[in-house]
Amino acid sequence: MDKETNVTKEVKDVKDMTALEHNIKTKGENAYYYAHGRKYEQGETVEGKIIEGPGIITGGAPKLLEKKLSEVKPITTSKKFEKYTFYDDEEWAQVRIDLKIYFKDVSKITIDCVEANFEEKGMTIKVNEPDGEPHFLVVKKFFKTIIPTESKVKIAKEKLCISLKKSKASDEWEKLNA
Repeated sequence: MDKETNVTKEVKDVKDMTALEHNIKTKGENAYYYAHGRKYEQGETVEGKIIEGPGIITGGAPKLLEKKLSEVKPITTSKKFEKYTFYDDEEWAQVRIDLKIYFKDVSKITIDCVEANFEEKGMTIKVNEPDGEPHFLVVKKFFKTIIPTESKVKIAKEKLCISLKKSKASDEWEKLNA
Protein backbone atom coordinates (compact mmCIF):
# COMPACT_ATOMS: atom_id res chain seq x y z
CA MET A 1 0.00 0.00 0.00
CA ASP A 2 2.97 2.22 0.66
CA LYS A 3 4.06 1.89 -2.98
CA GLU A 4 0.63 2.93 -4.24
CA THR A 5 0.69 6.06 -2.09
CA ASN A 6 4.08 7.06 -3.52
CA VAL A 7 2.91 6.46 -7.10
CA THR A 8 -0.30 8.43 -6.49
CA LYS A 9 1.72 11.26 -4.95
CA GLU A 10 4.08 11.33 -7.96
CA VAL A 11 1.12 11.48 -10.36
CA LYS A 12 -0.36 14.37 -8.38
CA ASP A 13 3.07 16.11 -8.41
CA VAL A 14 3.32 15.63 -12.19
CA LYS A 15 -0.15 17.14 -12.66
CA ASP A 16 0.81 20.19 -10.59
CA MET A 17 4.04 20.79 -12.58
CA THR A 18 4.35 23.19 -15.46
CA ALA A 19 5.56 21.86 -18.81
CA LEU A 20 8.93 23.47 -18.14
CA GLU A 21 9.30 21.78 -14.75
CA HIS A 22 8.14 18.44 -16.16
CA ASN A 23 10.65 18.63 -19.00
CA ILE A 24 13.51 19.38 -16.60
CA LYS A 25 12.46 16.66 -14.12
CA THR A 26 12.15 13.94 -16.75
CA LYS A 27 15.25 14.81 -18.81
CA GLY A 28 17.56 16.36 -16.24
CA GLU A 29 20.56 18.28 -17.57
CA ASN A 30 19.67 17.23 -21.13
CA ALA A 31 16.32 19.02 -20.98
CA TYR A 32 15.67 21.68 -23.57
CA TYR A 33 14.60 24.08 -20.84
CA TYR A 34 17.35 23.21 -18.34
CA ALA A 35 18.91 26.69 -18.38
CA HIS A 36 15.52 28.28 -17.68
CA GLY A 37 14.87 26.16 -14.63
CA ARG A 38 17.86 27.19 -12.55
CA LYS A 39 16.97 28.78 -9.30
CA TYR A 40 19.13 31.42 -7.70
CA GLU A 41 19.20 32.01 -4.01
CA GLN A 42 18.81 35.52 -2.72
CA GLY A 43 22.20 37.12 -2.16
CA GLU A 44 23.99 34.85 -4.63
CA THR A 45 24.90 37.45 -7.23
CA VAL A 46 27.82 37.10 -9.54
CA GLU A 47 29.64 40.29 -10.33
CA GLY A 48 30.88 40.65 -13.88
CA LYS A 49 34.40 41.67 -14.68
CA ILE A 50 34.61 44.96 -16.60
CA ILE A 51 37.32 45.00 -19.20
CA GLU A 52 38.31 48.32 -20.71
CA GLY A 53 40.76 49.24 -23.40
CA PRO A 54 41.08 50.51 -26.95
CA GLY A 55 38.39 49.15 -29.24
CA ILE A 56 36.34 47.62 -26.40
CA ILE A 57 32.88 49.00 -25.85
CA THR A 58 31.74 48.75 -22.24
CA GLY A 59 28.54 50.77 -22.37
CA GLY A 60 27.79 54.07 -20.75
CA ALA A 61 27.98 57.46 -22.40
CA PRO A 62 29.29 57.62 -25.98
CA LYS A 63 32.99 58.26 -26.40
CA LEU A 64 34.49 60.05 -29.41
CA LEU A 65 37.03 57.69 -30.93
CA GLU A 66 38.29 59.85 -33.76
CA LYS A 67 37.52 63.21 -35.35
CA LYS A 68 38.20 63.80 -39.02
CA LEU A 69 37.33 66.85 -41.02
CA SER A 70 36.89 66.20 -44.69
CA GLU A 71 35.93 68.47 -47.51
CA VAL A 72 32.50 67.65 -48.87
CA LYS A 73 31.86 68.49 -52.49
CA PRO A 74 28.36 69.63 -53.31
CA ILE A 75 26.29 67.33 -55.47
CA THR A 76 25.76 68.83 -58.88
CA THR A 77 23.28 67.69 -61.44
CA SER A 78 24.56 67.07 -64.92
CA LYS A 79 23.60 69.72 -67.42
CA LYS A 80 21.82 68.47 -70.49
CA PHE A 81 21.38 69.93 -73.92
CA GLU A 82 17.60 70.06 -74.05
CA LYS A 83 17.12 72.32 -77.06
CA TYR A 84 18.41 71.26 -80.43
CA THR A 85 17.39 71.24 -84.06
CA PHE A 86 17.05 67.91 -85.84
CA TYR A 87 16.57 67.26 -89.52
CA ASP A 88 16.82 64.39 -91.96
CA ASP A 89 19.09 65.01 -94.96
CA GLU A 90 19.26 62.06 -97.39
CA GLU A 91 22.38 60.16 -96.23
CA TRP A 92 22.71 62.03 -92.93
CA ALA A 93 20.64 62.79 -89.87
CA GLN A 94 21.69 66.20 -88.55
CA VAL A 95 21.56 67.65 -85.04
CA ARG A 96 22.41 71.29 -84.32
CA ILE A 97 22.82 72.78 -80.84
CA ASP A 98 23.05 76.54 -80.39
CA LEU A 99 25.93 76.92 -77.92
CA LYS A 100 24.98 80.54 -77.03
CA ILE A 101 22.00 79.17 -75.09
CA TYR A 102 24.19 77.07 -72.80
CA PHE A 103 27.54 78.89 -72.48
CA LYS A 104 28.37 82.49 -71.55
CA ASP A 105 31.56 82.68 -73.58
CA VAL A 106 31.13 80.52 -76.70
CA SER A 107 34.60 81.51 -77.94
CA LYS A 108 36.12 79.22 -75.27
CA ILE A 109 34.30 76.18 -76.67
CA THR A 110 36.46 74.49 -79.28
CA ILE A 111 36.36 71.07 -80.89
CA ASP A 112 38.93 69.97 -78.27
CA CYS A 113 36.24 70.47 -75.60
CA VAL A 114 33.95 67.95 -77.31
CA GLU A 115 33.92 64.22 -76.59
CA ALA A 116 31.73 62.15 -78.90
CA ASN A 117 30.91 58.47 -78.62
CA PHE A 118 28.82 57.06 -81.45
CA GLU A 119 27.23 53.63 -81.47
CA GLU A 120 25.01 51.98 -84.02
CA LYS A 121 21.86 52.72 -82.00
CA GLY A 122 22.86 55.66 -79.79
CA MET A 123 25.37 58.37 -78.90
CA THR A 124 26.85 60.36 -76.02
CA ILE A 125 28.11 63.87 -76.62
CA LYS A 126 29.94 65.69 -73.83
CA VAL A 127 31.06 69.31 -74.05
CA ASN A 128 33.57 70.28 -71.35
CA GLU A 129 33.41 74.01 -70.71
CA PRO A 130 36.80 75.33 -69.57
CA ASP A 131 36.41 76.34 -65.89
CA GLY A 132 32.80 75.13 -65.90
CA GLU A 133 30.46 72.17 -65.76
CA PRO A 134 30.20 69.68 -68.64
CA HIS A 135 27.04 69.53 -70.75
CA PHE A 136 25.66 66.31 -72.24
CA LEU A 137 23.46 65.08 -75.05
CA VAL A 138 22.70 61.39 -74.59
CA VAL A 139 20.54 59.41 -77.00
CA LYS A 140 20.12 55.79 -75.90
CA LYS A 141 18.18 54.62 -78.92
CA PHE A 142 18.07 56.30 -82.32
CA PHE A 143 14.99 56.22 -84.52
CA LYS A 144 17.10 54.22 -87.06
CA THR A 145 20.68 52.88 -87.05
CA ILE A 146 23.85 54.77 -88.03
CA ILE A 147 27.41 54.00 -89.10
CA PRO A 148 29.39 55.09 -86.00
CA THR A 149 32.81 55.31 -87.71
CA GLU A 150 31.52 57.77 -90.33
CA SER A 151 29.49 59.96 -87.96
CA LYS A 152 31.15 63.19 -86.86
CA VAL A 153 30.98 66.38 -84.80
CA LYS A 154 32.15 69.92 -85.59
CA ILE A 155 31.67 73.46 -84.32
CA ALA A 156 30.57 76.10 -86.83
CA LYS A 157 29.03 79.54 -86.32
CA GLU A 158 28.59 79.06 -82.55
CA LYS A 159 26.71 75.82 -83.11
CA LEU A 160 27.61 72.23 -82.32
CA CYS A 161 26.91 70.26 -85.50
CA ILE A 162 26.43 66.51 -85.17
CA SER A 163 26.25 64.53 -88.42
CA LEU A 164 24.98 60.96 -88.11
CA LYS A 165 25.72 58.75 -91.14
CA LYS A 166 22.62 56.62 -91.78
CA SER A 167 23.05 52.87 -92.22
CA LYS A 168 20.57 53.04 -95.11
CA ALA A 169 20.32 56.30 -97.06
CA SER A 170 16.74 55.45 -97.99
CA ASP A 171 15.62 55.41 -94.34
CA GLU A 172 13.63 58.47 -93.38
CA TRP A 173 14.00 59.65 -89.81
CA GLU A 174 10.88 61.23 -88.32
CA LYS A 175 12.76 62.14 -85.14
CA LEU A 176 16.10 61.55 -83.40
CA ASN A 177 14.93 59.15 -80.66
CA ALA A 178 13.06 55.91 -81.11
